[in-house]
Amino acid sequence: KQWYQRRVAITAGGYLVLGNEQDGHGIGMDSAEIFGGELYKLNVFSKKLSQSEVQKMATEMCSEVEETYEDERSIKWEDIVLKTRNGNITEIDTKCLTTKLRAIIVQKEERLNSTLEELELIKQEKETYRNDLESKAGQLNTTEEELAQIKSDLNTTEEELAQIKSDLNTTEEELAQIKSDLNNKEQQLNTTEEELNNTTAALNQTQTELERVKELLEKAANATQDCPLNSTVTSYWDLLYSDEFLGGIVTTEKLEVLRKGIGKLEYFEGIRITDGVIRFLKLFHDGKDQCNN
Repeated sequence: KQWYQRRVAITAGGYLVLGNEQDGHGIGMDSAEIFGGELYKLNVFSKKLSQSEVQKMATEMCSEVEETYEDERSIKWEDIVLKTRNGNITEIDTKCLTTKLRAIIVQKEERLNSTLEELELIKQEKETYRNDLESKAGQLNTTEEELAQIKSDLNTTEEELAQIKSDLNTTEEELAQIKSDLNNKEQQLNTTEEELNNTTAALNQTQTELERVKELLEKAANATQDCPLNSTVTSYWDLLYSDEFLGGIVTTEKLEVLRKGIGKLEYFEGIRITDGVIRFLKLFHDGKDQCNN
């Protein structure tokens, strides 16, 4: 027949059925044609094997000849055993699994164990969800009496609402009075603002005068002494010629001594007491100069 001929190409897309005869692509199986026997290490090679290799595979169940032709095997036994099986099939332990098959089996067992663990987790989550749903259902089942009570609490009577409305409606006269009070406050604020402006102007004037006094003091402190010191006391300012004051700095303590007789001395704190300063103070305060009496 044709399938016994050499170099005949097989069209792709067909079905390979082991253990029965198909009349079409995956159809037409006959129970009377079921294979009865044992299959092991069925492989299809893309090259011709030697006679000794074929004989070894036929006589030694645990031979690993096919493992040396990994790239030349078009159909592999380890792939066949993973395909879908139908009918009464019994697996037997040959005690000669290849290293690759053992690895495949271990991998499948690991995947199975992982799947079982995932199923257990899903089961636990399902139980948790079920408990949550029961709890939510209990919370949502508000009794008819509770709903009626809530409705009663929310139904404020028409009289209560009318009273609230009356309390909130401020009369037109009250609003007019409030507006008048606000206008008065605004006028008062305007007056206060004007007073503040006047005060600011006065402070600026005072600042100008202080700057002028300071300038005069600095000129007096730097002036060259043009007349000898006179120990004759002709003014309260002559007290500054004493050893306690002359040549020293005007301090808070010295100001307290002079404050009773000399006004506005706080402006001179920090100025060194010299003959020129004393002469200036006598002229500015008493209206005369000791050197030109």
